[in-house]
Amino acid sequence: MIEALRSLFLASTWRMAWRNVGRNPRRTGIIGSAISIGVGATIFAMAINFGMIFGMVRAAIDTELGHVQVHGIGFEKKPGLEISLDPSRIEEARIEELPGLTGWARRVRHEGLVSSPRAAVGVRVVGVEPGREASVTQIATSIVEGSFLGSERRRVVMGARLARRLKVKPGDKVVVSAQDLAGDLTGEAFRVAGLFETSSRELDESAVYLALDEAQEMLGLGEAISELVLRTTEGADPEALALQLSERLGDGAEVRTWEEMRPTLVAMVAMFDQIGWVLYAAVFVAMAFGIANVLMMSLYERIREVGIMMAIGMRPGRMVAAMLAESILLTTVGVGLGLLIGLGGAELLSEGIDFSRWSDGLTGYGIPTKIIPSVRTGDLRDPVVIAVITAILASLWPALRAARIQPADAIRHV
Repeated sequence: MIEALRSLFLASTWRMAWRNVGRNPRRTGIIGSAISIGVGATIFAMAINFGMIFGMVRAAIDTELGHVQVHGIGFEKKPGLEISLDPSRIEEARIEELPGLTGWARRVRHEGLVSSPRAAVGVRVVGVEPGREASVTQIATSIVEGSFLGSERRRVVMGARLARRLKVKPGDKVVVSAQDLAGDLTGEAFRVAGLFETSSRELDESAVYLALDEAQEMLGLGEAISELVLRTTEGADPEALALQLSERLGDGAEVRTWEEMRPTLVAMVAMFDQIGWVLYAAVFVAMAFGIANVLMMSLYERIREVGIMMAIGMRPGRMVAAMLAESILLTTVGVGLGLLIGLGGAELLSEGIDFSRWSDGLTGYGIPTKIIPSVRTGDLRDPVVIAVITAILASLWPALRAARIQPADAIRHV
Protein backbone atom coordinates (compact mmCIF):
# COMPACT_ATOMS: atom_id res chain seq x y z
CA MET A 1 0.00 0.00 0.00
CA ILE A 2 2.94 2.34 0.71
CA GLU A 3 4.19 1.68 -2.81
CA ALA A 4 0.71 2.54 -4.16
CA LEU A 5 0.67 5.83 -2.27
CA ARG A 6 4.11 6.73 -3.59
CA SER A 7 3.05 5.89 -7.13
CA LEU A 8 0.08 8.26 -6.85
CA PHE A 9 2.55 11.15 -6.91
CA LEU A 10 4.10 10.05 -10.23
CA ALA A 11 2.99 11.91 -13.36
CA SER A 12 3.10 8.68 -15.38
CA THR A 13 0.47 7.14 -13.09
CA TRP A 14 -1.94 9.98 -13.81
CA ARG A 15 -1.24 9.85 -17.56
CA MET A 16 -2.09 6.16 -17.56
CA ALA A 17 -5.25 6.81 -15.52
CA TRP A 18 -6.30 9.60 -17.91
CA ARG A 19 -5.90 7.30 -20.93
CA ASN A 20 -7.95 4.60 -19.22
CA VAL A 21 -10.69 7.12 -18.45
CA GLY A 22 -10.89 8.23 -22.08
CA ARG A 23 -10.56 4.85 -23.78
CA ASN A 24 -14.17 3.81 -23.06
CA PRO A 25 -16.46 6.86 -23.09
CA ARG A 26 -19.55 4.78 -22.39
CA ARG A 27 -18.13 3.26 -19.22
CA THR A 28 -16.73 6.61 -18.14
CA GLY A 29 -20.13 8.20 -18.72
CA ILE A 30 -21.88 5.55 -16.62
CA ILE A 31 -19.59 5.88 -13.62
CA GLY A 32 -19.42 9.68 -13.93
CA SER A 33 -23.21 9.84 -14.05
CA ALA A 34 -23.48 7.60 -10.99
CA ILE A 35 -21.21 9.90 -9.01
CA SER A 36 -22.77 13.15 -10.24
CA ILE A 37 -26.33 11.93 -9.65
CA GLY A 38 -25.37 10.65 -6.18
CA VAL A 39 -23.71 13.91 -5.17
CA GLY A 40 -26.39 16.03 -6.84
CA ALA A 41 -29.22 14.10 -5.17
CA THR A 42 -27.48 14.36 -1.81
CA ILE A 43 -26.96 18.12 -2.06
CA PHE A 44 -30.52 18.69 -3.27
CA ALA A 45 -31.96 16.52 -0.47
CA MET A 46 -29.71 18.35 1.98
CA ALA A 47 -31.03 21.69 0.70
CA ILE A 48 -34.63 20.56 1.22
CA ASN A 49 -33.84 19.13 4.66
CA PHE A 50 -31.96 22.22 5.82
CA GLY A 51 -34.69 24.42 4.38
CA MET A 52 -37.25 22.58 6.49
CA ILE A 53 -35.07 22.75 9.62
CA PHE A 54 -34.27 26.44 9.20
CA GLY A 55 -37.93 27.12 8.45
CA MET A 56 -39.03 25.46 11.69
CA VAL A 57 -36.51 27.43 13.72
CA ARG A 58 -37.28 30.72 11.98
CA ALA A 59 -41.03 30.16 12.42
CA ALA A 60 -40.65 29.63 16.17
CA ILE A 61 -38.40 32.67 16.56
CA ASP A 62 -40.38 34.95 14.25
CA THR A 63 -43.86 34.18 15.55
CA GLU A 64 -43.39 34.04 19.30
CA LEU A 65 -40.07 33.27 20.95
CA GLY A 66 -37.55 35.77 19.70
CA HIS A 67 -33.97 34.68 20.38
CA VAL A 68 -33.89 35.35 24.14
CA GLN A 69 -36.59 35.75 26.78
CA VAL A 70 -36.50 37.00 30.37
CA HIS A 71 -39.01 35.97 33.07
CA GLY A 72 -39.35 36.18 36.79
CA ILE A 73 -37.95 33.23 38.77
CA GLY A 74 -40.25 30.22 38.35
CA PHE A 75 -42.54 31.74 35.71
CA GLU A 76 -41.91 29.08 33.06
CA LYS A 77 -42.61 26.24 35.50
CA LYS A 78 -45.75 27.82 36.92
CA PRO A 79 -46.89 30.88 34.94
CA GLY A 80 -48.84 33.39 36.98
CA LEU A 81 -49.39 37.12 37.38
CA GLU A 82 -47.73 37.07 40.79
CA ILE A 83 -44.39 36.22 39.14
CA SER A 84 -43.47 39.37 37.27
CA LEU A 85 -40.53 41.54 36.26
CA ASP A 86 -39.88 44.92 37.85
CA PRO A 87 -39.77 47.57 35.07
CA SER A 88 -37.24 49.65 37.04
CA ARG A 89 -34.77 46.76 36.95
CA ILE A 90 -35.18 46.53 33.18
CA GLU A 91 -34.44 50.24 32.82
CA GLU A 92 -31.33 49.89 34.97
CA ALA A 93 -30.07 47.03 32.76
CA ARG A 94 -29.78 49.44 29.76
CA ILE A 95 -30.88 46.69 27.39
CA GLU A 96 -30.68 48.86 24.28
CA GLU A 97 -26.89 49.08 24.77
CA LEU A 98 -26.36 45.32 24.43
CA PRO A 99 -24.28 44.41 21.34
CA GLY A 100 -25.90 42.31 18.62
CA LEU A 101 -29.44 43.38 19.53
CA THR A 102 -31.97 44.37 16.84
CA GLY A 103 -35.02 44.81 19.04
CA TRP A 104 -36.67 44.06 22.37
CA ALA A 105 -40.21 44.24 23.70
CA ARG A 106 -42.15 43.85 26.93
CA ARG A 107 -45.15 41.57 27.30
CA VAL A 108 -47.84 40.47 29.70
CA ARG A 109 -48.88 36.84 29.28
CA HIS A 110 -51.81 35.17 31.03
CA GLU A 111 -54.44 32.49 30.48
CA GLY A 112 -57.98 33.66 29.81
CA LEU A 113 -61.19 33.22 27.87
CA VAL A 114 -62.39 34.98 24.74
CA SER A 115 -66.07 34.82 23.89
CA SER A 116 -68.30 35.93 21.08
CA PRO A 117 -72.10 35.71 20.78
CA ARG A 118 -71.64 32.25 19.23
CA ALA A 119 -68.73 30.59 21.08
CA ALA A 120 -66.18 30.82 23.89
CA VAL A 121 -62.60 29.54 23.71
CA GLY A 122 -59.80 29.31 26.25
CA VAL A 123 -56.86 31.40 25.05
CA ARG A 124 -53.51 32.89 25.89
CA VAL A 125 -53.95 36.61 26.50
CA VAL A 126 -50.83 38.50 25.42
CA GLY A 127 -50.34 42.20 26.07
CA VAL A 128 -47.76 43.72 23.72
CA GLU A 129 -46.27 47.06 22.73
CA PRO A 130 -47.36 47.27 19.06
CA GLY A 131 -44.31 49.20 17.88
CA ARG A 132 -41.71 47.19 19.76
CA GLU A 133 -43.39 43.83 19.08
CA ALA A 134 -42.89 44.33 15.36
CA SER A 135 -39.11 44.45 15.98
CA VAL A 136 -38.98 41.01 17.62
CA THR A 137 -41.71 38.94 15.92
CA GLN A 138 -43.58 38.91 12.61
CA ILE A 139 -47.12 38.84 13.96
CA ALA A 140 -47.68 42.35 12.56
CA THR A 141 -46.62 41.21 9.07
CA SER A 142 -48.68 38.01 9.30
CA ILE A 143 -52.00 39.87 9.26
CA VAL A 144 -54.21 38.43 6.50
CA GLU A 145 -57.37 40.41 7.23
CA GLY A 146 -57.79 43.76 8.95
CA SER A 147 -54.79 45.42 10.60
CA PHE A 148 -52.40 45.06 13.54
CA LEU A 149 -52.75 46.94 16.80
CA GLY A 150 -52.35 50.70 16.49
CA SER A 151 -53.39 53.85 18.29
CA GLU A 152 -57.06 52.88 18.58
CA ARG A 153 -58.15 51.69 22.01
CA ARG A 154 -59.86 48.41 22.89
CA ARG A 155 -58.60 46.45 19.92
CA VAL A 156 -57.37 42.85 19.69
CA VAL A 157 -55.83 40.68 16.99
CA MET A 158 -56.15 36.90 16.90
CA GLY A 159 -55.37 33.93 14.69
CA ALA A 160 -57.65 33.28 11.73
CA ARG A 161 -58.26 29.74 13.02
CA LEU A 162 -59.44 31.11 16.37
CA ALA A 163 -61.68 33.63 14.60
CA ARG A 164 -63.33 30.81 12.66
CA ARG A 165 -64.06 28.98 15.91
CA LEU A 166 -65.56 32.14 17.39
CA LYS A 167 -67.29 32.97 14.09
CA VAL A 168 -66.01 36.56 14.14
CA LYS A 169 -64.29 38.85 11.65
CA PRO A 170 -62.51 42.22 11.86
CA GLY A 171 -64.86 44.82 13.28
CA ASP A 172 -66.80 42.35 15.45
CA LYS A 173 -66.84 42.60 19.25
CA VAL A 174 -65.49 39.94 21.62
CA VAL A 175 -65.14 39.77 25.39
CA VAL A 176 -61.77 38.88 26.91
CA SER A 177 -62.00 37.48 30.45
CA ALA A 178 -59.28 36.46 32.90
CA GLN A 179 -58.44 36.26 36.59
CA ASP A 180 -56.62 39.40 37.73
CA LEU A 181 -53.75 39.71 40.18
CA ALA A 182 -56.14 39.87 43.14
CA GLY A 183 -57.82 36.63 42.05
CA ASP A 184 -61.03 38.28 40.87
CA LEU A 185 -62.60 37.46 37.52
CA THR A 186 -62.42 40.42 35.18
CA GLY A 187 -63.49 40.93 31.60
CA GLU A 188 -63.66 43.68 29.03
CA ALA A 189 -65.07 44.10 25.54
CA PHE A 190 -62.75 44.59 22.58
CA ARG A 191 -63.21 44.97 18.86
CA VAL A 192 -61.32 42.63 16.51
CA ALA A 193 -58.77 44.70 14.59
CA GLY A 194 -57.19 41.95 12.50
CA LEU A 195 -56.55 38.26 11.94
CA PHE A 196 -53.15 36.64 11.46
CA GLU A 197 -51.93 33.35 10.00
CA THR A 198 -48.57 31.84 10.95
CA SER A 199 -46.87 28.47 10.56
CA SER A 200 -47.85 27.60 14.16
CA ARG A 201 -51.31 26.09 14.41
CA GLU A 202 -51.17 26.32 18.21
CA LEU A 203 -50.59 30.07 18.08
CA ASP A 204 -53.25 30.61 15.43
CA GLU A 205 -55.82 28.72 17.50
CA SER A 206 -55.12 30.03 20.98
CA ALA A 207 -53.58 33.52 21.12
CA VAL A 208 -55.20 36.93 21.50
CA TYR A 209 -53.02 40.06 21.38
CA LEU A 210 -53.97 43.41 22.88
CA ALA A 211 -52.11 46.57 23.88
CA LEU A 212 -49.76 46.16 26.85
CA ASP A 213 -51.19 49.03 28.90
CA GLU A 214 -54.73 47.71 28.44
CA ALA A 215 -53.67 44.22 29.54
CA GLN A 216 -51.90 45.66 32.61
CA GLU A 217 -54.95 47.71 33.51
CA MET A 218 -57.40 44.83 33.06
CA LEU A 219 -55.27 42.42 35.11
CA GLY A 220 -54.36 44.92 37.84
CA LEU A 221 -50.62 44.68 37.25
CA GLY A 222 -49.69 48.33 37.36
CA GLU A 223 -46.40 48.68 35.44
CA ALA A 224 -45.29 45.05 35.98
CA ILE A 225 -44.71 42.74 33.01
CA SER A 226 -44.53 38.97 32.53
CA GLU A 227 -41.66 38.70 30.09
CA LEU A 228 -39.07 40.47 28.03
CA VAL A 229 -38.39 39.28 24.46
CA LEU A 230 -35.18 40.08 22.59
CA ARG A 231 -34.05 39.51 19.01
CA THR A 232 -30.44 39.37 17.87
CA THR A 233 -28.83 40.38 14.60
CA GLU A 234 -28.36 37.72 11.91
CA GLY A 235 -25.50 35.41 12.87
CA ALA A 236 -25.18 36.71 16.45
CA ASP A 237 -24.93 34.23 19.31
CA PRO A 238 -28.09 34.22 21.47
CA GLU A 239 -26.20 32.51 24.30
CA ALA A 240 -23.68 35.36 24.48
CA LEU A 241 -26.53 37.88 24.61
CA ALA A 242 -28.32 35.85 27.30
CA LEU A 243 -25.14 35.71 29.40
CA GLN A 244 -24.59 39.48 29.24
CA LEU A 245 -28.24 40.17 30.02
CA SER A 246 -28.19 37.75 32.94
CA GLU A 247 -25.19 39.56 34.41
CA ARG A 248 -26.98 42.91 34.15
CA LEU A 249 -30.28 41.73 35.62
CA GLY A 250 -28.78 39.75 38.49
CA ASP A 251 -30.43 36.89 40.39
CA GLY A 252 -34.02 38.10 40.23
CA ALA A 253 -34.69 36.96 36.67
CA GLU A 254 -34.40 33.89 34.47
CA VAL A 255 -32.74 34.50 31.10
CA ARG A 256 -33.09 31.75 28.51
CA THR A 257 -32.44 31.27 24.80
CA TRP A 258 -35.03 29.88 22.39
CA GLU A 259 -33.28 26.49 22.50
CA GLU A 260 -33.77 26.29 26.26
CA MET A 261 -37.41 27.32 25.96
CA ARG A 262 -38.26 24.83 23.21
CA PRO A 263 -36.28 21.61 23.82
CA THR A 264 -38.85 19.67 21.78
CA LEU A 265 -38.06 21.84 18.76
CA VAL A 266 -34.35 21.22 19.24
CA ALA A 267 -35.06 17.46 19.42
CA MET A 268 -37.13 17.63 16.21
CA VAL A 269 -34.34 19.49 14.42
CA ALA A 270 -31.85 16.82 15.54
CA MET A 271 -34.22 14.07 14.38
CA PHE A 272 -34.63 15.61 10.91
CA ASP A 273 -30.86 15.99 10.68
CA GLN A 274 -30.34 12.30 11.53
CA ILE A 275 -33.00 11.21 9.03
CA GLY A 276 -31.21 13.28 6.41
CA TRP A 277 -27.89 11.57 7.06
CA VAL A 278 -29.55 8.14 6.79
CA LEU A 279 -30.80 9.10 3.32
CA TYR A 280 -27.38 10.45 2.36
CA ALA A 281 -25.76 7.21 3.52
CA ALA A 282 -28.15 5.18 1.35
CA VAL A 283 -27.26 7.29 -1.70
CA PHE A 284 -23.52 6.93 -1.10
CA VAL A 285 -23.74 3.17 -0.52
CA ALA A 286 -25.58 2.77 -3.82
CA MET A 287 -22.95 4.98 -5.46
CA ALA A 288 -20.13 2.86 -3.99
CA PHE A 289 -21.59 -0.37 -5.38
CA GLY A 290 -21.99 1.26 -8.79
CA ILE A 291 -18.40 2.48 -8.86
CA ALA A 292 -17.00 -0.88 -7.71
CA ASN A 293 -19.11 -2.74 -10.29
CA VAL A 294 -18.05 -0.53 -13.20
CA LEU A 295 -14.36 -0.69 -12.22
CA MET A 296 -14.55 -4.48 -11.96
CA MET A 297 -16.07 -4.59 -15.46
CA SER A 298 -13.27 -2.33 -16.65
CA LEU A 299 -10.69 -4.64 -15.08
CA TYR A 300 -12.09 -7.77 -16.74
CA GLU A 301 -12.24 -6.01 -20.11
CA ARG A 302 -8.52 -5.28 -20.04
CA ILE A 303 -7.26 -8.17 -17.95
CA ARG A 304 -4.82 -9.29 -20.68
CA GLU A 305 -3.43 -5.76 -20.85
CA VAL A 306 -2.95 -5.77 -17.08
CA GLY A 307 -1.19 -9.14 -17.27
CA ILE A 308 1.17 -7.90 -19.98
CA MET A 309 2.04 -4.74 -18.05
CA MET A 310 2.78 -6.75 -14.93
CA ALA A 311 4.80 -9.27 -16.95
CA ILE A 312 7.09 -6.52 -18.26
CA GLY A 313 7.75 -5.16 -14.79
CA MET A 314 4.83 -3.10 -13.45
CA ARG A 315 4.68 -3.67 -9.71
CA PRO A 316 1.35 -4.45 -7.95
CA GLY A 317 1.49 -1.19 -5.99
CA ARG A 318 1.74 0.79 -9.23
CA MET A 319 -1.33 -1.03 -10.56
CA VAL A 320 -3.29 -0.17 -7.41
CA ALA A 321 -2.20 3.47 -7.74
CA ALA A 322 -3.31 3.58 -11.39
CA MET A 323 -6.83 2.39 -10.55
CA LEU A 324 -7.06 4.73 -7.57
CA ALA A 325 -5.98 7.62 -9.80
CA GLU A 326 -8.63 6.59 -12.34
CA SER A 327 -11.27 6.63 -9.60
CA ILE A 328 -10.10 10.04 -8.32
CA LEU A 329 -10.30 11.54 -11.82
CA LEU A 330 -13.79 10.17 -12.36
CA THR A 331 -14.85 11.34 -8.90
CA THR A 332 -13.53 14.86 -9.50
CA VAL A 333 -15.56 15.20 -12.69
CA GLY A 334 -18.61 13.53 -11.11
CA VAL A 335 -18.50 15.72 -7.99
CA GLY A 336 -18.22 18.86 -10.11
CA LEU A 337 -21.27 17.88 -12.16
CA GLY A 338 -23.07 16.81 -8.97
CA LEU A 339 -22.52 20.23 -7.43
CA LEU A 340 -24.02 21.85 -10.52
CA ILE A 341 -27.02 19.49 -10.41
CA GLY A 342 -27.68 19.89 -6.68
CA LEU A 343 -27.13 23.64 -6.49
CA GLY A 344 -28.95 24.18 -9.77
CA GLY A 345 -31.98 22.28 -8.49
CA ALA A 346 -31.97 24.27 -5.25
CA GLU A 347 -31.68 27.54 -7.20
CA LEU A 348 -34.62 26.61 -9.44
CA LEU A 349 -36.74 26.23 -6.30
CA SER A 350 -35.33 29.32 -4.56
CA GLU A 351 -38.83 30.83 -4.44
CA GLY A 352 -39.87 27.95 -2.19
CA ILE A 353 -41.90 24.75 -2.42
CA ASP A 354 -45.55 25.22 -1.56
CA PHE A 355 -46.96 22.59 0.81
CA SER A 356 -50.07 24.56 1.73
CA ARG A 357 -52.39 21.69 0.78
CA TRP A 358 -50.92 19.80 3.75
CA SER A 359 -50.99 22.85 6.03
CA ASP A 360 -53.18 21.22 8.70
CA GLY A 361 -50.63 18.49 9.31
CA LEU A 362 -47.48 20.59 8.91
CA THR A 363 -48.45 23.56 11.08
CA GLY A 364 -49.32 21.18 13.90
CA TYR A 365 -45.59 20.43 14.14
CA GLY A 366 -44.42 23.98 13.51
CA ILE A 367 -43.28 23.19 9.95
CA PRO A 368 -43.81 26.07 7.52
CA THR A 369 -46.05 25.42 4.53
CA LYS A 370 -43.50 27.00 2.21
CA ILE A 371 -40.05 25.42 2.34
CA ILE A 372 -37.16 27.26 0.72
CA PRO A 373 -34.17 24.99 -0.10
CA SER A 374 -31.13 26.28 1.73
CA VAL A 375 -27.45 25.37 1.27
CA ARG A 376 -24.57 27.24 2.84
CA THR A 377 -21.04 26.99 1.48
CA GLY A 378 -19.88 25.13 4.59
CA ASP A 379 -22.64 22.54 4.11
CA LEU A 380 -21.08 21.37 0.82
CA ARG A 381 -17.87 20.16 2.43
CA ASP A 382 -19.24 16.99 3.99
CA PRO A 383 -21.00 15.49 0.93
CA VAL A 384 -18.03 16.31 -1.32
CA VAL A 385 -15.48 14.79 1.06
CA ILE A 386 -17.68 11.74 1.68
CA ALA A 387 -18.20 11.27 -2.07
CA VAL A 388 -14.44 11.32 -2.69
CA ILE A 389 -13.74 8.91 0.17
CA THR A 390 -16.58 6.64 -0.99
CA ALA A 391 -15.23 6.54 -4.53
CA ILE A 392 -11.69 5.78 -3.33
CA LEU A 393 -12.85 3.02 -0.99
CA ALA A 394 -15.08 1.54 -3.70
CA SER A 395 -12.10 1.42 -6.09
CA LEU A 396 -9.89 -0.40 -3.58
CA TRP A 397 -11.57 -3.76 -4.17
CA PRO A 398 -11.01 -3.89 -7.95
CA ALA A 399 -7.58 -2.28 -7.49
CA LEU A 400 -6.46 -4.96 -5.04
CA ARG A 401 -7.92 -7.66 -7.33
CA ALA A 402 -5.83 -6.24 -10.16
CA ALA A 403 -2.70 -6.25 -7.99
CA ARG A 404 -3.13 -9.98 -7.24
CA ILE A 405 -3.51 -11.01 -10.88
CA GLN A 406 -0.96 -13.58 -12.06
CA PRO A 407 0.56 -12.33 -15.35
CA ALA A 408 0.62 -15.78 -17.00
CA ASP A 409 -3.05 -16.45 -16.22
CA ALA A 410 -4.06 -12.95 -17.30
CA ILE A 411 -2.29 -13.20 -20.67
CA ARG A 412 -4.10 -16.48 -21.43
CA HIS A 413 -7.47 -14.89 -20.51
CA VAL A 414 -9.95 -14.79 -23.39
